[in-house]
Amino acid sequence: MGRIAPPLNPSSLVAYLSVPLVVRVLLVGLAYYAGAWLGVTQTVTAEGIAILWPPNAVLLSTFLIFPYRQWPLIAVAALVAECFADVPAFPLWAAVAFGSINLFETVLAAWLIRRAVGGVFDFDSLKRGAYFLLYGPLLASALAAFFGAGVYVLLGRNDTDYWSLWRLWWFGDALGLLLLTPLIVVLWRWADQGLPRFDWRKLAEISVVWLLLLVVGLNTFHPRVDSEPDFLLTPMVLLPFSAWAAVRMGIPGATTTVAMIAVMAVGFMVRGIHPYAGLDPQLSVWLMQENLAMVAMLSIGLAILLHEIKKQSDELERRVDERTDALQRSNQALAVANTRLNDLASTDYLTGIANRRHFHDIARRELLRLTEGGGTASLIMFDLDYFKQINDRFGHEAGDRVLNRVVHAVQETVRPMDLFGRFGGEEFLILLPDTPQDIALEVAERVRKKVEATQVEHHGSSIDVTVSLGVVAWDGHATLDELIRSADHALYQAKESGRNRVQVRSERH
Repeated sequence: MGRIAPPLNPSSLVAYLSVPLVVRVLLVGLAYYAGAWLGVTQTVTAEGIAILWPPNAVLLSTFLIFPYRQWPLIAVAALVAECFADVPAFPLWAAVAFGSINLFETVLAAWLIRRAVGGVFDFDSLKRGAYFLLYGPLLASALAAFFGAGVYVLLGRNDTDYWSLWRLWWFGDALGLLLLTPLIVVLWRWADQGLPRFDWRKLAEISVVWLLLLVVGLNTFHPRVDSEPDFLLTPMVLLPFSAWAAVRMGIPGATTTVAMIAVMAVGFMVRGIHPYAGLDPQLSVWLMQENLAMVAMLSIGLAILLHEIKKQSDELERRVDERTDALQRSNQALAVANTRLNDLASTDYLTGIANRRHFHDIARRELLRLTEGGGTASLIMFDLDYFKQINDRFGHEAGDRVLNRVVHAVQETVRPMDLFGRFGGEEFLILLPDTPQDIALEVAERVRKKVEATQVEHHGSSIDVTVSLGVVAWDGHATLDELIRSADHALYQAKESGRNRVQVRSERH
């Protein structure tokens, strides 16, 4: 079984016609009867040759649109409509036979098409259009023509041989399917989605195209008189109009314009007005059928091709947008990861301040800047007093907490422009740009007092912390490593002098 058609838009015409089912079946029956009546009365030439057979297009469209479970009721309605349309001209048995053959043709075509496309059908791709052309006008109509020609033979039609009758049936049915099925299916799907707002500019454009089509069509099919040349325009000259509609209005515009051309051609043909004067009537009909078939296939095929190209272009654009969004998200994630990686590479994992490597990099660049600008700088190096005893007595968790509290206290004391980093273990460095030695001494003393006033609580115990600090002024020439060694020497002196104090050493080279 194929898939049931998607839910209908409540605002659409289709939703109104979808319930109850009996209304749908009745409408199909009436449409089939109208098509059969038109086929018998309006598409047959004076010689009794049918140019096309419209009702099968109605039936095939219905089978392509509606779910399989509704097919039996639709078939009954079509068979009854066929009998009402044919009985005035044919015996009842012939009418039933014609109806059965038409059902065979349309059911076979619809089943093969829907089986090939996987359920719901629409003229939205060349592949689906090819399936329709192959299984409908070419295969199903040709097979049905074998039985239809046989019925005509049983009716005693001896003026035409069997194979000519077979070809007449095939061409008439095939042309009806080719011209009208796309129109019915496309308009039904169009209504199914809710009738869109009309673009009045395009509506005016297509109106002009149709007006020109009528003017050229009248000239194409006007009566031939002896004074005119033997060569007259053929329906193929109307192809540019349907092609224009295909390009500008899409599949609905192409199918509608092709139907208009067919109506004009058939209307003139049944009245003996056509560009094939002097030819055998049967040959004239075949030529007209071939021209209409070519116009339909080229125009509708062009519209389907353009629709498919646009759909693929939209899909490609959607995928590009998705890939672009995904790439942007990946780039953002990569930027975050790079930032995180940079932080990990430049930040001390415990305290969050600059690690030794990052401090060295920034401090070297800062000293270079100060060298070029003739600035001053001082370096403070400090160390927590008796930190090993804190770890031994209270544990490393307490030691980590002490380090973090000391760092927080120092950050509250120094300037944002000062570079603060962890040198290693419990040792820290503070580079003070544009700061002379006397100011650096004041900063170091504030740091000492701030830390001394800090108490760390750990599991009910209060841990007192002090630091020893070494201060060195930069002479404008010493390297960072030399400056650190001098600050380390001053720090050592501070510890030797009793800890919890500031020691100064001038750096001269």
